[in-house]
Amino acid sequence: MGLWIIRTFFLILCILTGFYSFPNQKILGILIGFFGSIGVIGIEILIGKAPWRKLILAVGGLIIGLLTAILLANFFLLIPFEEQKTENLIRFSLYFVFSYLGVMVGIKGFEELGFIFPFLSTLKEGERLLIVDTSVLIDGRVYELMKSGFIDYKLIIPKFIIKELHGLADCSSDIKRQRGRRGLEVLNKLREDKEIDVKVYDIDYLDIEEVDTKLVKLASKLNAAILTNDFNLTKVAEVQNIKVLNLNTLTNLMRPRLMSGEEINLKIIKEGKEAGQGVGYLEDGTMIVVENASKYVGKVVDVVIDSAIQTPTGRIIFARLK
Repeated sequence: MGLWIIRTFFLILCILTGFYSFPNQKILGILIGFFGSIGVIGIEILIGKAPWRKLILAVGGLIIGLLTAILLANFFLLIPFEEQKTENLIRFSLYFVFSYLGVMVGIKGFEELGFIFPFLSTLKEGERLLIVDTSVLIDGRVYELMKSGFIDYKLIIPKFIIKELHGLADCSSDIKRQRGRRGLEVLNKLREDKEIDVKVYDIDYLDIEEVDTKLVKLASKLNAAILTNDFNLTKVAEVQNIKVLNLNTLTNLMRPRLMSGEEINLKIIKEGKEAGQGVGYLEDGTMIVVENASKYVGKVVDVVIDSAIQTPTGRIIFARLK
């Protein structure tokens, strides 16, 4: 409330200043004072919402941009111009353009410069960082895992992952739109929960199109692990010696182990790839291939477990009819 009183006082003061500054055009002075003060207050509010680290870099970028503009202006103006207006226009243009570029480069380089100047980064040295993939946010199990304490990492959500989720949420396909909205809902739950250590990382690699490549590059730079459900991303990251936590791998490891010789009831869903084989599934999705069971499709039969193999996409169990 106190801030708005000060802002109102500033607004009135600017209007009065404009009123007395233009004695012959008082309405124009009032309008200039009013809209000028509104603009200043708007900038002040925006600055108040910006992190102080970004403000430092923005000011630093502004100073560097102005110094660059001064040097270039002195260089170009070695050639004399007939009109002073032309010289002033060139000088103003250089100051304006390089001031803008300096501020924007300073802000966009916020996280990048954090690696050079640690006090500018919100990430602490030695923290266990885990970069979250889009597939994990859509899956949703990451929230329960973080709440339970099984994942002892600081979650990093890159801006390009959020951008991808927004793209899915706005997609014309109903399935993709639902997946995108689901991912955004999970993201909001993570950010709103005070017990979960999560940070949105304001960085993007505009020269790289593939999101997986961006994730690998960011993980390498931050010395972080990647949390994903994507098998291909897992392989690409592991080739580059980046630690990967794959939720599907965790699910496979946590499935109950059926021992050889154990008997179970199984519904045969479809025929297998080989002649005579029938295929059924456990409640957790594990596929069971049963010999000589193709004629029992749609029926529940008693089977005996023979063996099992672990594949990159999951576990497959082989059985025979009892």
